Amino acid sequence: GQTSVLEGYQWEFNLIDDKQANAWCMPGGKVVVYTGLLPITQNEAGLAIVLGHEIAHAVAQHGSERMSQGLLQQLGGVALQIAVANKPAETQNLFMTAYGVGSNVGVMLPFSRKAETEADKFGLYFAAMAGYNPQEAIPFWQRMAAASSGGKPPEFLSSHPSDENRIAAIKAIMPQALKYYKP
Repeated sequence: GQTSVLEGYQWEFNLIDDKQANAWCMPGGKVVVYTGLLPITQNEAGLAIVLGHEIAHAVAQHGSERMSQGLLQQLGGVALQIAVANKPAETQNLFMTAYGVGSNVGVMLPFSRKAETEADKFGLYFAAMAGYNPQEAIPFWQRMAAASSGGKPPEFLSSHPSDENRIAAIKAIMPQALKYYKP
């Protein structure tokens, strides 16, 4: 009953021959999947989980929100720069560095993690509505975690939830996602 939300999207799906295990979506519905992700998806349902996630980013307008947040972050930096303009250079640098780190760790990264969790949730719904078993998300994200297990930053320094938290959140919303699944 929400088809009007999709008006104006020009969906385009592209597969790029590249070893990266990644996918992304631009505002408006341009979706890219790299071939390096296909061994991790393993099957059509795994790919549906990825596509549902990327479609959810577009529908939730996460790209536009991220751009707006980035502009606000820059505006705050300019305001701070003006406010400390009469201070010594060392003081200015200290304030600007603290602002950059604080706004990233305290605002931008948590926003990105929240958007990822939201895309996981609605992506499951979309995959289920398309006839794919949303339970495939759990082994997919487990495979994704195993494939990228080296050198990850702590969650508070990442734009994505930790593998453990992502999988736990998916398990928690699975009963709701299964309501949309009609095999």
